Amino acid sequence: LIFLLSQSIHFEDLEAIRQQRRREAFNAAQYAEDFWLNQLPDVLDEAVDAKELIELFKTDMPRAIERHGKAPGVSRVYAYLLRGEGTILSVGTDGVKVSVGEPRTNPDILIETGLYIPGNAVRDASGLIDVSDFSDTMKFNEIGGEINKIIVRDVIRPFLDKEPAADRTVRFFGATQVAQDAFEDGTPEFLRVVPIRLELE
Repeated sequence: LIFLLSQSIHFEDLEAIRQQRRREAFNAAQYAEDFWLNQLPDVLDEAVDAKELIELFKTDMPRAIERHGKAPGVSRVYAYLLRGEGTILSVGTDGVKVSVGEPRTNPDILIETGLYIPGNAVRDASGLIDVSDFSDTMKFNEIGGEINKIIVRDVIRPFLDKEPAADRTVRFFGATQVAQDAFEDGTPEFLRVVPIRLELE
């Protein structure tokens, strides 16, 4: 009995070592760089106009989900690629409030420009990364974190260096995550958008 128990522990230890080696061999940062440079640009043409998407959220959320929403697995939160241009109304520590509708007096979106980006909006909205392709969800989540670091490095910091200010026009590609019931009790104050491309006029 003691021999069998020791053998079982030995095999379990070997399996744990194998799993650890597989995790170490996977490089989430390299995967994210390849995604950012070589895969994501190909799907930006699918981004829906921000004004159109907001109107669809207000009037027909099921259609918005069917036509444009993406989610890893079963979820009540869907991610969307969107694009547009608008007038900057204010600049804060967490983001830039932008009006894309007329009259351009109320913010429709908040473009996130903080130096930490939570969530996985860009990863999921792209539709390019399938959780079933990975042996564990840790790798899947690591990729999302690395993508967000790239966004801060390549999009947000250069944008802030240009000193965005109220009344300037900004063009953007980005991603947002919206719960399917988000608009049931009235329109949210604004959509939070993680930027993919930002251009100031």
